[in-house]
Amino acid sequence: MPGPEITKTLDVQGISCPANAMRVRAAIAELKGDELLEVLVDEGEAVLRVARTLKDCGHRIVKVENRGEGVSVIVGK
Repeated sequence: MPGPEITKTLDVQGISCPANAMRVRAAIAELKGDELLEVLVDEGEAVLRVARTLKDCGHRIVKVENRGEGVSVIVGK
């Protein structure tokens, strides 16, 4: 049985808080079942704030990976 898969990628690099977190929350609301969202976000404070917002809203962060020009955060409902 296949596991959850990334169904959408959202690039919020260069978008400041709280706008980036609001876009991420809206994209997560569209996920169904086991679908995952890949969020591309700037390193530093932006990734910390987005991650904190996701956790505070009860979403699960599956993986965080540095991609050189930012950070990839895989998240599910």
